[in-house]
Amino acid sequence: GLLLFVYGALMTLIPMLLGYVFASKVLKLSLFNTLGSICGGMTSTPALGTLIRVTETDDVASAYAATYPVALVFVVLACQFIGIFL
Repeated sequence: GLLLFVYGALMTLIPMLLGYVFASKVLKLSLFNTLGSICGGMTSTPALGTLIRVTETDDVASAYAATYPVALVFVVLACQFIGIFL
C-alpha cells in the first residue's frame, strides 16, 4: 500500500535529484540543458512539452534528443535482464 508508494517515489526522485546535481555542478550544464537531459533520461515526452511551453525556447529539446535514445535502450535492456535473472 502506502509503503510501496513511498518506495516508488524515492526510486524516482533520488536518481532525478542526483542527476540534476551531477549535471549542474560537475558537468556545468545550463539549467535548460540539465532539465532537458533529465526529461530524456526519464523518457518523458510530456515533460519535454511542458518545459518547452514554460521556458518558451527549444533549447531543452536538443538535450532531450541527445539523452532519450540512450535511456530508451537502457530501459529495454534493463527489462530484459530483470526477466532473465528473476
